[in-house]
Amino acid sequence: MECGVSVRTNIAQFLATGVLILIAQLSLADEAVVLVTSENSSFEDISSLDIRKAYLGISVTIDGQIIRPIRRGDDERLDRVFLQSVMAMSHRSYERRLLSLVLKFGTPRPAEVDERDDLMKLLFDRPNSISYMWKSDAESDPRVKTIKVLWQET
Repeated sequence: MECGVSVRTNIAQFLATGVLILIAQLSLADEAVVLVTSENSSFEDISSLDIRKAYLGISVTIDGQIIRPIRRGDDERLDRVFLQSVMAMSHRSYERRLLSLVLKFGTPRPAEVDERDDLMKLLFDRPNSISYMWKSDAESDPRVKTIKVLWQET
């Protein structure tokens, strides 16, 4: 009789562990990085190539408006995902490329912020600014407009 209870307990623990693992994987699968702008911004779409150009300091114009990129320094993982998935560069390669463009052509570096409040201020104070953030953060803030999904956990 004791053996039967022990087996049932082990099976129940195994199933409970399996359910917890599934829930954890589902929550990670929902993780995404999105490109955002101010809710007042006039443009609705931007190509991946234009995003890369803008973040390299190359002037990008959409509907007659110059796009102003803002980098995030406050979340190392977010920055790493953005650089690897969108820019196809490591942090070191990206910094080297920016420095090269500054020295060769005088290309200005994108603005960089270390605080979420500073990011929100720049998005609203500088017309046609873009930045990236976790999808969950963008959805929780009605002041930003999501332009496109840049990366999604699979």
